[in-house]
Amino acid sequence: MSAIEQHRERIIKSAEQSRAALQGLFFISIIVALYFARDFLLPVVLALFIALTLRPAIRFLEKYWVPPWLAASAFISILIAAGAVAVYLLSSPLSSWIDQAPQLQQKFFSKFAGLADVLKKFSSLTDQIENASTPVQGSPVQEVVIREHSFPSILVSLTGYPIQFAVTLAATLVIVLFLLSSGDLFYQKLVRILPNLTARKQALHIVHDIESEVSTYVLTLSCMNAGLGIVIAFTFHALGMPLPYLWGILIFIFNFVPYVGTLAGITLAGFMAIVSFDSVGYAMLVPLSYAAWSLLESEIIRPQILGRRFEMNAVAILLFLAFWTWLWGIAGASIAVPALVTLKIFCNHMESLSGLGEFLSSRQTEKQD
Repeated sequence: MSAIEQHRERIIKSAEQSRAALQGLFFISIIVALYFARDFLLPVVLALFIALTLRPAIRFLEKYWVPPWLAASAFISILIAAGAVAVYLLSSPLSSWIDQAPQLQQKFFSKFAGLADVLKKFSSLTDQIENASTPVQGSPVQEVVIREHSFPSILVSLTGYPIQFAVTLAATLVIVLFLLSSGDLFYQKLVRILPNLTARKQALHIVHDIESEVSTYVLTLSCMNAGLGIVIAFTFHALGMPLPYLWGILIFIFNFVPYVGTLAGITLAGFMAIVSFDSVGYAMLVPLSYAAWSLLESEIIRPQILGRRFEMNAVAILLFLAFWTWLWGIAGASIAVPALVTLKIFCNHMESLSGLGEFLSSRQTEKQD
């Protein structure tokens, strides 16, 4: 009897190990599929998040007898018009910056010519000390060369691959239009394919929560990014920074990418400020003011507005940001946090994922739970 029980335990243990291995292989296959199918999946995922964001507004207008297709067409037209205005305002200055990149780079390094001389003297002194401490063997003198770094590649990344970007954007908007025009058809199909009433209720509850949370998060974040862009644009105008409206638009776009977007914006603003102003000390007021306003917005204003339900583990945000950036580039970085919000909602509704939900939650939320 004991031998039979031991054999049974071995079988159960082997089955559990096989199940874990299959789950790991399935997870890896999903990542591989996401990576190689990004050209197809990227507009679909972007469209889903945009549709989730606009769905409450479509449903609200439907109560006043506005057809979903008409409301969807209006929203898509507004998005296209806003994008066209942004492209029109950004295209000329960005093209000018890229065309003048060598001159701007030379001007930037000329501001630190004195620092370069100090570094050369320090390097020469280091070589002299090293030569004095080693025996002379007639070896050739090594020349110290200070290489200039290339112009920051941020602008090149923003303006690169215009055809692919246009195709992706057009496909995204078309998918959004069809998703929003279909009304509640997706929810009706979801109810029909599930086996029982309990599963249907749970699925609808999860979908509605995702719709509400993602919509609230994206719309609130968009408003805060717009406010931050306006405040920093006025600050740059007061400091005498050229093209302050351009910086307001760029900051609005950059701030959708957590951490990395702010860092990229501060770096670019500091570079252009040093090039634009004669005094390096005065030019540093530009990136410092940018950093101060961003810190105020991210650490004080945003938590007060979004509340505890959107507070998540900073480590989880960084991991998700790194993963989606590696997977789909800048577009992946922009959807990292909405994807994390969606995953957290799933974890809150499914007991089997409660451990993952605990990890995604912030420390403050864990204490209060």
